[in-house]
Amino acid sequence: MNHLLLYCHLSNHSFNHALLEVYSKELEKKGDPVIVRNLYDLAFDPVLTEREYENSLEGQYEVDVLNEQKHIAWCDCITLIYPVWWGGMPALLKGYIDRVFSYGFAYELDGEDPIPRLKGKTAITICTTGTPSEIYEENGMHDAMNVARNLSIFEFCGIQPIQSLYFGNVILAGDEKRRSMLEEVRYLAQMQ
Repeated sequence: MNHLLLYCHLSNHSFNHALLEVYSKELEKKGDPVIVRNLYDLAFDPVLTEREYENSLEGQYEVDVLNEQKHIAWCDCITLIYPVWWGGMPALLKGYIDRVFSYGFAYELDGEDPIPRLKGKTAITICTTGTPSEIYEENGMHDAMNVARNLSIFEFCGIQPIQSLYFGNVILAGDEKRRSMLEEVRYLAQMQ
């Protein structure tokens, strides 16, 4: 299975990066091809301009977008790895989705009815928060984030979300708790 990992954290010394390392190495150990796209290292421009939007309606895409679309077309499974900031994904990742999951590539419309174009792919999300997971579970934030991401992005484009992991309180988590989180990600990779 071909795996595309979209990593969006500004620090390669973060716990998110540790999750990325464990996950990608475990997939590679199984023999699965893995491509990691570190959005910060790419210096990907997240701003969708009016001209770019209008061009996408005609099937014309910017070179950086075409390059990312090739990676998405290649993969069987897309994994997003990011911290939850202000109740959602970092702006850079949202902008990546705005530009790359564009009309004509990820979806089309038949009148007002969407036609998904990325069928046959699956998606996994691995998120961290500073807030304890119990708080997000109690107030419904995990469910709200799943609906926003899975329904409005993945399923809209035909991608089947199969797993969402949330690791809360990572800032204050001790070594034992972090090791447990890393083991959960290792196990997730083994099950792919």
